[in-house]
Amino acid sequence: MYSLAQESYSHFKEVAMKSMTGFGKSTYIDDNYEIQVEIKSFNYKTYEIKTIINRELSFLENEIKDIVFNKIKRGKVELRVTFRDKQIPEFEIDENRVKAYYDMLLQMKNVLNITEEIKLETILQDPDMVIIKKNDFDTEDFRNVFFYCIEEALEKHQLMALKEGATLLLYFTEALDTIEKNINEIKATIPMHKEKLQEHLIATIQLLLNSDFTPDVEKRILVETSLYLERCDITEELTRLNSHLMNIRLHLKKENEEIGRSMNFIFQEMQREANTVSSKYCTTNTFLDVLQMKEEIEKCREQIQNVE
Repeated sequence: MYSLAQESYSHFKEVAMKSMTGFGKSTYIDDNYEIQVEIKSFNYKTYEIKTIINRELSFLENEIKDIVFNKIKRGKVELRVTFRDKQIPEFEIDENRVKAYYDMLLQMKNVLNITEEIKLETILQDPDMVIIKKNDFDTEDFRNVFFYCIEEALEKHQLMALKEGATLLLYFTEALDTIEKNINEIKATIPMHKEKLQEHLIATIQLLLNSDFTPDVEKRILVETSLYLERCDITEELTRLNSHLMNIRLHLKKENEEIGRSMNFIFQEMQREANTVSSKYCTTNTFLDVLQMKEEIEKCREQIQNVE
């Protein structure tokens, strides 16, 4: 059996990123069975699966979970199976039970001096008189049909997850380019910013040196020098931001791996570095770049919650 979902899935399976949100449905109908399988998943920090399946098929539940886990590693998954057996049931009479029940009725009739004839409906009131033979679903033919439905629904689910992943991949690629541009713009202003701070520091120290060199003046010089060093030095923060960008781009190129959790951690570290840059180095010339960089990182942290 082959489906269009398989062909489309093959087209998208090389996409590195996969969304945790997806839906897939498969239906099979013939003279004997009606099977419908629905798989849907939502964002979740770990992996959790809930199966809703008919009692007569519950023996297949563990195999279903193994198949799903081979494709989905993170998220909250719900798999629902609707099954109808259209085969004509076979009936058997529990002869010993019927005879014993009939003898008991005859005995009661004699005890009570009842002349009325014992009717068949009276005997059939006991449901245990007739045994309905249960159909065996643990056969090769049924398993082939059933697991085909599971696989087809799962392929459709994965196709949707990969399509959304491709959209997310494009979003992150553009966002990272924007962040890198912001970092370069900020970095370009550092030499001029250092020069202005140095001029301000020299002028302040000269002013202080023209006054009496008291302990308070000495303390003021040390404070101004410390502020100068703190305000102009964001080299380490920018270096780490560039390193994080490189790591994320490497993650985006990975295939068949769950990258959402690790990327979330990297974006968290980037947010910390961006906040440090904002507090230490937010001049008039760099305000918009710092603001945009922080906004892009924050939006990336929100979007990465959708990635498996």
